[in-house]
Amino acid sequence: MAEPKKILVAEDDPGLNRLISFKLSREGYLPFSVFDGKAALQAALEEDVDAVILDIMMPFLDGIQVLKKIRAAGLHLPVIILSVKSREDDLHQALELGANDYMTKPFQPDELIAHLKQALGET
Repeated sequence: MAEPKKILVAEDDPGLNRLISFKLSREGYLPFSVFDGKAALQAALEEDVDAVILDIMMPFLDGIQVLKKIRAAGLHLPVIILSVKSREDDLHQALELGANDYMTKPFQPDELIAHLKQALGET
């Protein structure tokens, strides 16, 4: 049996981070939680993660800066952006910078899992 995929959850809202992590665990993933952009970047670069769920509005570095630095480092792991920003130009910016997907808050946890499976090629 394959080892569970490690998913970096970068969300500064503790309740939402716990909810996402709980749902990931229930689906057989191994969540790795961080609560700010600086920790997200460090984890993406130093931990062996298979995908990133990345909030845009976080302390220290925002999710867009983290995404830019992840891609600049040559990492091609799937990145799903979560954001309260629903403007079309925000979505286009994230996708142009290399995000695999962009979901607006609020969202359904099952929908996030479906998007993650798609990004990981598990569907």
